[in-house]
Amino acid sequence: MTNAQIPADQRERIAKDMQGRYYAGSSIRNLRDHSGYSYGTVRNLLLSVGTKLRVRGGVKGAKPKKTQA
Repeated sequence: MTNAQIPADQRERIAKDMQGRYYAGSSIRNLRDHSGYSYGTVRNLLLSVGTKLRVRGGVKGAKPKKTQA
């Protein structure tokens, strides 16, 4: 896909789909790569449906989980 204007009748459906993927753990960059839209377009779509965005860089003080050998 390209950054062409998204038809109004599809915009909310696409945004809700991205919102679900974002809440499931996908990053905005991953959604951008998957959809072909620009980072800004993906971010704006997420915001248009009320998505609460994660902070940049993850949670401060979070330690990686230890794996068992």
